Amino acid sequence: MAASGNNKEDNTMADNVKQTILVVDDEQDIVDSLFDTFMDTYDVKTAISGANALNIIKETEIAVIISDQRMPEMTGAQLLQEVNTIKPRCKKILLTGYSDIEAAVEAINKGAINKYIHKPWDEQELVEAVEHLIKMYNADEFSNKMLEDGKKIKANADKWKGHSELLSQFMDGCQMGICVVDESENIVSINRTGLKLLKYDSVDAVKDKKMDTIFLIDAAQRQMFQELYEKGTFYQLSKVNQADGQVAGLQASLVFLASDKGVKQLKGILFN
Repeated sequence: MAASGNNKEDNTMADNVKQTILVVDDEQDIVDSLFDTFMDTYDVKTAISGANALNIIKETEIAVIISDQRMPEMTGAQLLQEVNTIKPRCKKILLTGYSDIEAAVEAINKGAINKYIHKPWDEQELVEAVEHLIKMYNADEFSNKMLEDGKKIKANADKWKGHSELLSQFMDGCQMGICVVDESENIVSINRTGLKLLKYDSVDAVKDKKMDTIFLIDAAQRQMFQELYEKGTFYQLSKVNQADGQVAGLQASLVFLASDKGVKQLKGILFN
């Protein structure tokens, strides 16, 4: 059964070009099944080996890759680790049997995959996982562009006003949590999704709080986040204090910018 196209506008870029996903499995029947599931919503590329998949990744901008774990010559976890090096912003799903859980957990801990799903998979679960990761990919692309344009924006007050308004609109419509901090790492703003994830009713409830009173990231974790960010690996597991006093685990990415003196300064957090 093909995936519904009802959310096509949510999952494609503004110019209505379909996002590209890649499915990898050494069994042609499974590749064909996954192709049929996603063909209506995405531009689906297929590969029947890790080597074949890497060639496609090097030549094509892939938003999400879905790979089976058990393949000859190169396992899915090994493939996705390679993808993480070549195209770090590409989102990655590993399909595993129950006997491969340890490999999946290890891959998550190494930052090689975003999600693993058991085989035989539930089609709706897989479709929703891809939709979610497409939104994460789009947010990363937007964030990366904003960071690249940061210095130009800063140099021109008029442009900054326009970009600031654009950023504000983007933040409120984003499906990920976004927290912006100032030079002292006090919280300046959190978007609607972020407030919902943290169970706060308004920005005023968190504004001017120290970042580390909500995002429980110690010095060692901060160093790890920065090193991974510089390598292009974004999301890692982190803990947060929610408004109701509960401690929750969320996937987070710290965003750093180099100051005029070359020092890496924390500018914000993306989380979901």
